[in-house]
Order: sequence, then C-alpha cells, then structure tokens
Amino acid sequence: MTQAPLDVDTATLHAYVDGQLLPEQAAAVADWLLSHPREAQQVLAWREQRASLQALHRDWLDEPVPERLSAALRSDGPPAANAPRWPTAWAAALLLAVGLGIGGLGGWGGHTWWSGKQEAAAKVAALAAARAAGRDPSIPEYVRDAAIAHAVYQPEKRHPVEVGADQADHLIQWLSKRLGQPLYAPVLRDYGWKLVGGRLLPASDDPAMAGGLARAQFMYENDTGERFTLYVSTGASSPEAPVAFRLMQRVEAGQTTRSLFWIDGKLAYALSGNFDERRLRVLADLVHARIGMIARASSSP
Repeated sequence: MTQAPLDVDTATLHAYVDGQLLPEQAAAVADWLLSHPREAQQVLAWREQRASLQALHRDWLDEPVPERLSAALRSDGPPAANAPRWPTAWAAALLLAVGLGIGGLGGWGGHTWWSGKQEAAAKVAALAAARAAGRDPSIPEYVRDAAIAHAVYQPEKRHPVEVGADQADHLIQWLSKRLGQPLYAPVLRDYGWKLVGGRLLPASDDPAMAGGLARAQFMYENDTGERFTLYVSTGASSPEAPVAFRLMQRVEAGQTTRSLFWIDGKLAYALSGNFDERRLRVLADLVHARIGMIARASSSP
C-alpha cells in the first residue's frame, strides 16, 4: 500500500511524545520513526525526561496534609479579631510548599521537612535493597510475569503458541471471553511483523491488578526470526490514568529481556523483546496506536 510522504517536524514529535496525536497520526509517526533512527533516539530522550519530571517529588505530594495546616483552609468558626486573613490560594500555596520541602519554614514546618527527608531516605534504602535482591517494588507483578512468559515461549520452535494465527478470529474471541474484556491483536504485516498466535496464561497474585484469573499472550515474528510478545492483563487499578510507557529489564542466563508496559483503560499491557530499547519503544508506540484504531473502529456505529 503506497502512502503519501509524511511531513514530521519537531512540533509533531513533541505532540507524539505528549500523547496529543490521534491514533491514526500516532501510528503514522511510529512507522516514520522506524526508518529515522536519529529522530527516534531524540523521541526516546524526550520520553525519559518527561517520565523523570512526572515522578519528581510524587511520593511527598501523596503524603497526608498536616492537621494544623489543613485547619487553615477550614472555616471552623469566626477568626479572632487579630488573626491574619489569608486568602485560600495563599494557604494552598503554603501547603504545597511544605509538601515539597521548599523554603525556610521553621517550627513544625522544619520538623516535618526533616522527617520527610528521613522517610524519603528510608524509602530509597528499601528500594535499593529490593533491587539488590533482583526485585523492584515499583514494577507490577504482571510485568515480571510477562517477561518470564516471553523468555519461556519465545525460543520454542514447534510449540511457541497455543492457538496459531490461522485461527486468529477464534483466538481473539476465546481470549476476550476468558479475560472478560475485548482484546485486539493488531495486524503489523506492513511493518514486517506477522502474528504467530497466542495463548492463555494464569494470573499471579498481583496487588496492582484488581482481579481476573487469566491473562493473554500474543506472539509476533519477523522474516529474520526475531520475536516479540504482547502480554495483556485485566483489572488495572488506575484505569483513568494517562497512558505512560515504562521500561523493565530482566537478565537471566546472560540474555536480556526488555519489557515496555503501560495501562490503557481497563487493560494493562507489557510488550517484551530481546532487542534494544529504541526498537522496543517504537514497536510499543505502534502497537498501542494500532489497538486504539481497532477499538475505535469496533465501537463506531
């Protein structure tokens, strides 16, 4: 299929990173990035910078606001005659400053800031210990399951999948019924990837996922024999959260499996492969955009 040349400028790439493009536009940009490695590397750097900014001080902002300062925002009674009258916006700004540990606040504020620092240091130490043991508490369990399932089934020659691509319609209907949500296996032949098939997998006890006993795995392969898998789980705990891609790497027996994972609505995805991060991110963007296009077309009257 011949397509008109795509005019991609810096503004388009920024909109792509920020998730502001329509699914059709995002799919076209993802396709364009496959043949423009320099721009793809720049997009990767922007994504990492955006993720770092979003995570900045997020744990402190989630902490409860102290009662003494919360009272300043409530009208529990008439203020004293000599009490200062702070506008609500000023009080909110003060609360935000304390929450972020900004400014030279003395007394209770200074104590809380120091306590917050100590708690943050304890969290960092706990996270470092978990990572030293080979686990990252910030990575959902289903992503680890996805990486393990990829490592187990990706090398298989005779039985890589449970149901082959020659029964794709049956495969998708069966897995959708078992997971209780409509699933989609995007067609990627025009990008050099063909669907091998898929399988049903059991769900582990993952506190990040609200329910569901089953998960699905789809496998794709290119002409050189490379494979990637798309692992799908239901019961996302934050279905209203914006789509954000995160990376996990798992090394076993000298082989590195990289998984990019994201939540979109009620479904959580993990795309796993044994190739570099740049290619994996482009594929994840492409798969996400294609699934969005299929979902929109399926829901149209």
